[in-house]
Amino acid sequence: MRHASVLLEGADLIDGSAGPVIRDATVLIEGERIKYAGPRKRFADERIERLDLSGKTLIPGLIEAHTHAAFDADMLAYVKNGITTIRFAGLDQNDVARLRQRVEHGELIGPRILSCGPMIDQPPPAYPEWSVAVSTPAEAAATAERLIARDNVEYLIVTQRVTVPVMAAVVRAAHAHGRTVVAQTWAVDGKEAAELGIDELHNSSRVYVSRDYPKKRLLNYESIADRLAMSGRAWATIDWDATRSIMAAMVDKGVPYCGMQVMGHFQQGIGVTELETDADFLTLFGKPERDAFFGFIKKLQGSWTPDDLEHWRVANENRMEWMRRFRALGGDLLVGTDMQFGGITLHQELRNIAALGVSPMEVIAMATSGNARALRINGKLGRIAEGLLADIVVLNRDPTNDLGALRDIACVFRDGAMAWSDPSRSWPARA
Repeated sequence: MRHASVLLEGADLIDGSAGPVIRDATVLIEGERIKYAGPRKRFADERIERLDLSGKTLIPGLIEAHTHAAFDADMLAYVKNGITTIRFAGLDQNDVARLRQRVEHGELIGPRILSCGPMIDQPPPAYPEWSVAVSTPAEAAATAERLIARDNVEYLIVTQRVTVPVMAAVVRAAHAHGRTVVAQTWAVDGKEAAELGIDELHNSSRVYVSRDYPKKRLLNYESIADRLAMSGRAWATIDWDATRSIMAAMVDKGVPYCGMQVMGHFQQGIGVTELETDADFLTLFGKPERDAFFGFIKKLQGSWTPDDLEHWRVANENRMEWMRRFRALGGDLLVGTDMQFGGITLHQELRNIAALGVSPMEVIAMATSGNARALRINGKLGRIAEGLLADIVVLNRDPTNDLGALRDIACVFRDGAMAWSDPSRSWPARA
């Protein structure tokens, strides 16, 4: 139920900026927006609904930067796990529009939905059901214009086979309309993409140089599974000295990287048991969702050999080290999953980021204000601050001591309304 004014009193406040925790805080929500957020303050208006949150912790709604998870159960899992904004990075835009309408009309509990529309690729596209194929820069520019003007996508995404001229055409068209472009680029390396003006590089992008796999060899693949197996071998034989110039170009141009290491771990077999025994996985997701996901993983792996899996083990170690070095150079990391069950797996990804040596406060900031900046929504979301939309997660425990507390949730506000609350607890308490 939406109230004109709601006062959240007594909780500790983590505002998403990575600044110090504000103890015994007050947050005033008026309609969809935050009117006040800071140290305890008295508001005398009797029309305000007051919630006593003593012992709780407030954080901004988490943001998922890259997903394809579009089942109804995924929408509920996102909100239930504190993720109030997601961005689809490659889906049919008509499907996205229908899903968004159902959420916005209250037919379905779900997060705020942003979209890149379909992936722009050159033929043959790796994922034809999620892609639009273009062969020339002119076709690419026309496709970008159509997606922006007709389909009203918030972002664009270019993928594996896109070449320099095609990428440049998409970037020019997008930037002319104030849109940004995400890339999962294979034919173009990270340095070239950064110099072309790409706005974000994501997990499967070629942001490295391999000692054993030069560009010509990497482009000679026969299937998705073959390309990904080759990617594992290339990452496993990374040339760190040559790779540094790619990192430096990305830092110089302000291009963040969304590593989505959780997907790399799944390809190696790490995290699967944890997912399959997760309470939300067992209660929210049925056979259709599980079959779709594990069928997709099988498609990605094809007939991988034990050697392929061993290469991916080393590759994942090197990918983590790449992100450490990128951060040390001043690069920004984003938080995404690139997989189903994002309400669960985003939290696995937060642990991966913490394993880079990132503090819990910084991890939370990356998944809130950091993602918001990259998605160009930081004027509305990503922090608990006056004037911003009231996307607020009420935690039962302090996440600065244990990131697992980010899933111990009392309730979730989205746009000032309570979108989800824990039915097993007699909460919230009216002050």
